[in-house]
Amino acid sequence: MPAPVKKLLLFLAPAAVALAANTSISSDKPVINFHLPAFTAEGHRAWLIRGSEARFVSPQQIAVKELTLSIFPGKADNEKIETMILSPIAEVRPDAAVITSPGTIQVINDQFEATGLGWRFEHKEKKVSITRNVRITFRAEFKDILK
Repeated sequence: MPAPVKKLLLFLAPAAVALAANTSISSDKPVINFHLPAFTAEGHRAWLIRGSEARFVSPQQIAVKELTLSIFPGKADNEKIETMILSPIAEVRPDAAVITSPGTIQVINDQFEATGLGWRFEHKEKKVSITRNVRITFRAEFKDILK
């Protein structure tokens, strides 16, 4: 390599390092067929978020279309889906393990199925709150409930 080229590279190297240090990667393009798993501290599957499309609004916020949330028991011997949540749109906050939406929700598990509008799922509390038009169909047997 000729000496002038070497000098130019030595001159540009610090500028390139400084530029790289201040550059962040971002994209306004959606992620197609989005998947985001979460695991317990022991390494067992806790949940799996899937969507047809996701956009990273910020490092703490992801907008997901056609959300399918599969919730697992979080135990080594059980990989069966405990509960499934479906919604056409949702906002995921992975750091807080919270998902919200002003849209519709369908919650499905072995005991019941619930639907409604405007919802919030808090994974740490294992809690789903639905604000409007709530309908619940129980599959569990209620013995002597109407006596």
